[in-house]
Amino acid sequence: MKCFPSKTWNITGAIRPLDVAAIVCVLGVLAFLGMIGMSHFKARVLRVQCQGNLMKIGESLNLYAGDNHGQLPDFSGGNPRYSPRNWPWDMDTNFVSELEAKGLNREVFYCPANPAMNDDRHWNFWRVVGGQIRVAGYGFLFKGTGMVPPNLWVSKLENKNPAAPAQTELGFDATACLGDDYTRIQGLWIDRSNHMKDRQPLGGNVLCLDQHVEWRDFSRMQVRFHTFGPGGVIDWSY
Repeated sequence: MKCFPSKTWNITGAIRPLDVAAIVCVLGVLAFLGMIGMSHFKARVLRVQCQGNLMKIGESLNLYAGDNHGQLPDFSGGNPRYSPRNWPWDMDTNFVSELEAKGLNREVFYCPANPAMNDDRHWNFWRVVGGQIRVAGYGFLFKGTGMVPPNLWVSKLENKNPAAPAQTELGFDATACLGDDYTRIQGLWIDRSNHMKDRQPLGGNVLCLDQHVEWRDFSRMQVRFHTFGPGGVIDWSY
């Protein structure tokens, strides 16, 4: 049986190869824009999570100071509980234990944008070099930090520096470079800066003395001091 044997079908709405190419091109552009959007969204989420870490650390430091007559930790040798520190991300094991007793855990000491640093090797650095040092993902400007200039040290919450507490930095995302390479912070091991896009830092969070945390774009950062290691001179910015 034939249906409409004399009917000739002419499908004028058929998709031509050129149309297919155009559709593929549009879909590709949309996918690319979606990837960019997701990348920015992920970077924003990591930035907020990092900010939360520094806020928790600031709260614990406030509790610590409350137990010590307003004083922040002294790593200059004046306090026998603590061993000297050289780099800003060196954390005394006894001091970390005191902060853990106030509610912090290991993850808080590492930026979520740089998860590779949150490992046993950095956390138990003291087992490699001796002494009482853990390596964190944030730098701090506590009194006695060997390679931080004394004019940047913060020794108490009631700061006497000319800058107001809201403008006085206390802690910061590790953003440092060897030469112009921000993916190469060489101490005993090679680490990278936090909050990177390709080989360029996006910026970093900064904990201030009044305990607020602010994001600082990389364009606003300045080199503040230098440390010295096996690879050469490391520039630290915030």
